Amino acid sequence: MTCDRAGEPGRVRCNVEVRVKEGTIRWGDVVIRGAPGFALPLKGRIGPNEASLRDATTWRWALALVAKTSGRGEVVAEVRVLVCTDDKRCEGRSAKVRAEIVVGQ
Repeated sequence: MTCDRAGEPGRVRCNVEVRVKEGTIRWGDVVIRGAPGFALPLKGRIGPNEASLRDATTWRWALALVAKTSGRGEVVAEVRVLVCTDDKRCEGRSAKVRAEIVVGQ
């Protein structure tokens, strides 16, 4: 996960990307688990239909926070995917991701 640096309070954009080495991603989402007090997520969950890139092995989502004031902190999210192999076996995988958010500093 990466977040753009913002020069002043307002909207801050972050991107989350997941890649798998083997298998195909069939489903995925991103759940925001934590954000600094000065920046509120616009959504708590970004679903599979909101992925900006959906290819067999890579999915990407964009999310936004609204920064009320300047500050520095950490955004924490959980990426959840369903990965399937050619022999039709599927397994759920998840990973916590973190990114620093910097506004006006």
